[in-house]
Amino acid sequence: MSTPSALTGIRIVDFSHVYQGPVGTQILADYGADVIKVERPDAGDWSRRWGPFVHGVSLPYAGLNRNKRSFALNLKSPQGIAAIRALIATADVVVHNFRAGVMEKLGLGYEQLAAIHPRLVYASSGGWGDHGPSADRARGGHDLMARAEAGWFTQPDPAKPPFAAGMSADYPAGLMLMQGILIALVARARTGLGQRVTTDLLSVAFHAHSWEGPAAMNAARVTEVSGVSANESIIDKAFATADGYIEISPVFSDNAVRDISVALGLGDLSQQSKFSTHAQQQTHRAELNALLAVRFRERTTAAWLAELEPKGVFCAKVNTLEEAIEDPQLAANGMVIEINHAKAGTLRLPGTPVRLHGTPPVPRRFAPELGEHTVEILRELGYDDARLAELRQAGALATP
Repeated sequence: MSTPSALTGIRIVDFSHVYQGPVGTQILADYGADVIKVERPDAGDWSRRWGPFVHGVSLPYAGLNRNKRSFALNLKSPQGIAAIRALIATADVVVHNFRAGVMEKLGLGYEQLAAIHPRLVYASSGGWGDHGPSADRARGGHDLMARAEAGWFTQPDPAKPPFAAGMSADYPAGLMLMQGILIALVARARTGLGQRVTTDLLSVAFHAHSWEGPAAMNAARVTEVSGVSANESIIDKAFATADGYIEISPVFSDNAVRDISVALGLGDLSQQSKFSTHAQQQTHRAELNALLAVRFRERTTAAWLAELEPKGVFCAKVNTLEEAIEDPQLAANGMVIEINHAKAGTLRLPGTPVRLHGTPPVPRRFAPELGEHTVEILRELGYDDARLAELRQAGALATP
């Protein structure tokens, strides 16, 4: 007998689309939750139409929707809404990332559902939050908008416009939503009651400043600068080598200039007067990094890694995404998996970044075709042939 997955028996009705919601619900599906992806019968998730494609299969869609079932119904029809409500009655969790008010207009808002299903965990992630100037006017939200307003655009050259830094806010927002769902399920196990779970792109993007943010929030009250953080700011983070680039992390040291220069065989540069104090190092920062850069270009990245790591210097090869895909450590972590598809063949996709060793994640099925499981799920709900025919006649049902 096979061991049940960690979330076996948990049913999630997932209205989320594109990136922000699906990235989190896919991990829940990897751990055995029955994630039912509710889609528009005419087009489905927007990401289905975003390339690149392999024989018509969207790779972004494939990377975010494995282990789910697709349920395509016309939610503008009374029959479609009735079927959705019947499905939600069997669910533990509802997830969506619509603008405020969309689910309420369908009769599927939190208050509307919680009144008849008090154990339901109702999770949503939008652009801006629950209340406030942007949320109250149901403003549309997008990753770049959130990063712009959360302080994630950078402008190293004042003569040029700022540009986005950091990863897409959709990714951590989806993971935060997933965490909220799991926390709410734990709370329900104690209280017997579900609850509403919300997060948003702006809040998550701002929370990603948790390391440097407190310094900016209390800038007028700073009385001293940490020597460790000051040291880290002196040395460039990446240098060209004979065959690529190497990343340097001058951390956990009270004299990073000494540590890196000695490790490179340049002697202790911090003994030179122009590099002897933090203030002097900052003044002559460009000259210092130029000296290091000349030395790094003399050898390959692999040679420097072999030289520096035994000396306690934190460093890494700067990989392209294509190189990272072939990284043996990522392979050992199960982060590149293969799944077969009838039309696309075997595809390599990102694995699951959190690993439960007693109940590991399992890639059971490829991302579903639009409406692939609609009839299957309706039959689970008790729909017979006559009721299915009624749905088709009403234009509520789409099947592949």
